Amino acid sequence: MIFFSSINGEFLSSEASVEQLLQDRGLAYGHGLFETMALRCGQIPLLQQHLRRLTADAPKLGINPSFESVEACVTAFITSLGEKDVKDAVVKVMLTAGVGGRGYRSPSTVLPHIICASSPLVTDLHDQQLNGINLWRCHYQLPLNPRLAGIKHLNRLDQVLARNECDTAGYEDGVMFATDGNLIETTCANIFIKTDEGWLTPALDNAGVNGVMRTLLLETIFPALKLPVSSRAITADELRCCTEGFICNAVRGLVPILSITDSYEQYNLKVAAGAETKRLQSHLNNDYVGF
Repeated sequence: MIFFSSINGEFLSSEASVEQLLQDRGLAYGHGLFETMALRCGQIPLLQQHLRRLTADAPKLGINPSFESVEACVTAFITSLGEKDVKDAVVKVMLTAGVGGRGYRSPSTVLPHIICASSPLVTDLHDQQLNGINLWRCHYQLPLNPRLAGIKHLNRLDQVLARNECDTAGYEDGVMFATDGNLIETTCANIFIKTDEGWLTPALDNAGVNGVMRTLLLETIFPALKLPVSSRAITADELRCCTEGFICNAVRGLVPILSITDSYEQYNLKVAAGAETKRLQSHLNNDYVGF
C-alpha cells in the first residue's frame, strides 16, 4: 500500500512538517473536522459538497478557514496524486485548529491546518453494493450532544468502541442507537429504511453525522425518483419492521442491508436487497461516477 499526505498544500517530507503534526490540536484534542471522499478516475464526484460542509461546520469549533484556501489545498493534493499516477483512492481531508501549544484553551489566533491524506480503496466495495451487507447491532450507545450533532468532528471514540464490537462479532459494520433508544447511524455510514409510511432516515438533532451522501439522497435522489422520504426519530421496533434498507456514505455509495443481529438473538432482522434500493443505486450511479 502507498500512502500520501500533505499539510497546507505541502507534501510531508521535512522535520518541520512532522513537528507541526506533533503540536497540532487535532492530534492532541480532536479539535477539528474531517471529510472522507472517494477519488474515482482522478476526480472526486462530490468534492464541492464536501468542501461546503467542512467550511460551514468549522466555525462551530472556532475554526474559520476560507473556502478558497481549503479548495486550493485539496485541489493541489488531487493534482499531485494524479502526477503520481493515483487515479482511484480514498482521500481524507482534516481541517484542524493548527498548532496550539499545551492546554485546552484555543490560541488567540487560530491558524488552521488543512491536512490531506490518501489511502487505497477497499477491494470489496462493488461486491457490497451488489450483494449487500450483514450488520451487527452495537451495544455501545451514542451520547446525546445537540451542540456537536451532525458535525463530522475528529472525536470518534464512540465509533471506535462500537466498531471493535463488530470486529469481535465478525461483521463489517454495526448499527448504532443513542442513549435515548433511537436509531442514529452505523459506525461509519448513515442509514435509510423503508416502512409502511415510506422511506425514513434518523433525525440527527442530538447525535450522529449528517453525511454528504445522506444530504444528496434527501435533497436530490429521492425527489428525482418521486420516492417519499422523511427524517425523524426511529425506534428499534420500527427498524425491526422495515421491509428493505441500506447504508450510505461518500466512499461506499449505497449498500443494501441484508440482516441485523446481536449477541442475544433478540434482533434478527432479515431482508432482501429491495427493488427501490436498486433504483436509488442506479440513479446515483448514472449521475455520479463510481457509485
